[in-house]
Amino acid sequence: MATKKTVERPEGEKDIWDKAEIVLHPLGGLITAITIAMVSYYASDYINRNQENEAKTRLYTELMSRREESESALRKDMFTSIIGTILQNSNTIDEKILQLELLAYNFHESLNLTPLFTYLNRRNNSETTDKALHTKFKNRIYDMSKEVTTKQLASLEGVATVEKFVYFYDSLAFSSNDTFSCMFIDSFLSEDKLIPIKHFVHLSIQAKDTVNSTVTVDLKVGTRIPEKEDKVLNPVFVVDFFEFPMIDNTRLINDKRVAVVLRDFDSKNQFIELDLIFFPGSHSSLKERPYYDDIVAKLLPSRD
Repeated sequence: MATKKTVERPEGEKDIWDKAEIVLHPLGGLITAITIAMVSYYASDYINRNQENEAKTRLYTELMSRREESESALRKDMFTSIIGTILQNSNTIDEKILQLELLAYNFHESLNLTPLFTYLNRRNNSETTDKALHTKFKNRIYDMSKEVTTKQLASLEGVATVEKFVYFYDSLAFSSNDTFSCMFIDSFLSEDKLIPIKHFVHLSIQAKDTVNSTVTVDLKVGTRIPEKEDKVLNPVFVVDFFEFPMIDNTRLINDKRVAVVLRDFDSKNQFIELDLIFFPGSHSSLKERPYYDDIVAKLLPSRD
């Protein structure tokens, strides 16, 4: 019967695994040390870069805040000076128009300047006896108001939908068929679903004043949301060249606005041009702050 013989290593002799352990043991410590050093380096570099970016952001924010504060202080002083002098009786119509120009071109997005335009136009009509000078002042006032409207429309470009209506008239009366219709599309999120909103707009001209270039309009806006009752707004108001879209507008649901702007009133060729503008309330003037419920609706998910 064969027997197995056990080969015993001589005492003190090491096999390949013992030798590998001797070689790799210090190497493992070295790799661990290198790994720790690299992690520490990259972590430190990441923290330093974040701190540097935060420092740059704070510096930029501080510089912008100081710039805005200085600009606000300058505009405040400018506004106080102009508004204080424009109402003084000692100034001429020419000086008052110049002061209104300074106000209009610097504060047209934040102030309702309609009363000042109306005031100076009325003063010009009642006080300027020279016909040529009266026409000159009138043109300056109206050209200024049209330029303000153009500037505001340029600010709304890209976020607004504009429908243009041109009405030709040949009599003093308007018929019931003188109605312009269009539809504006909107939407909002409710429980991760996009809910469409349709605004059906009907604009009719009720009356006109060719002397003062004013138009009385009847604006009817029907808002339709699926599975909800339709809502209707029906304001009637007078539109002239001193009404500006970012200031004078009608508030709709979902913080949207609709404005009617008089672009042209040609009594010689007997036509009236109106713009109907639909735009977000976030682009209205500074004085037209959104309601708190509109803000909350944008921040919180709908539970309808």
